[in-house]
Amino acid sequence: MRIAICDDKMILHEELKKYLDQYSVNRNVIINCDDYTNGFDLLKSNIEYDIIFMDYQMEGIDGLETSRQIRKNKLDTTIIFLTSYPNIVFDTFEVNAYRFLVKPINYEKLSAALDDFLAAHDDSNFILIKSDEVNRRINIDDIVYIEADNKYCYIRTTDDNINYKRTLSEIEKLVPDDRFFRSHRTYLVGFRHIVSHTSTDILFDNKERALISKLKLTPFKKAFTDYIKRYNFEKW
Repeated sequence: MRIAICDDKMILHEELKKYLDQYSVNRNVIINCDDYTNGFDLLKSNIEYDIIFMDYQMEGIDGLETSRQIRKNKLDTTIIFLTSYPNIVFDTFEVNAYRFLVKPINYEKLSAALDDFLAAHDDSNFILIKSDEVNRRINIDDIVYIEADNKYCYIRTTDDNINYKRTLSEIEKLVPDDRFFRSHRTYLVGFRHIVSHTSTDILFDNKERALISKLKLTPFKKAFTDYIKRYNFEKW
């Protein structure tokens, strides 16, 4: 794994690299780490990182704005925020953060986040479909939402809109129900890309929206809250 640490305090770098070395030995994974003490230097880098550990508060340009610039450049690198303030979780949805870890860093929580990252990049995190007579391999994490269109549906990913000649109910069986939700008869939404929601619709990180039906609103809220706890709070 190629990892960047962007934090204005070097003592945090040393602590985190100590844990990353420990994880590397325990999991037999090769990890290469680069250090950045501000967001400007990270943005000037042309290296594509697997993971960026991003300090939420930094001088000059903070971690959230740095992450916004990374996303503007179409980079889908995994961002894990480092913070002393747990209530920033909803801010991080805007830039599709993968996790956030509360300082001081806990090794078990760091290890769990890295384990989940590696699991998400193995073959079990992909679905294989046929679109326009071509086999497509799609990373589940890249699916923003899926919209029904009569007997067909459209799979909206972070960089494509794929025509799939199957029903929404059929593709719903292919994705994990703890990460996706049927919010409406015409929409299956991915929790990972949700920024916010009202009582009638859902806003995604690509600025598009999906509908929530009245009957689905309460179970949607519960499922989304469970997702937030499972993928953010429970790792603390």
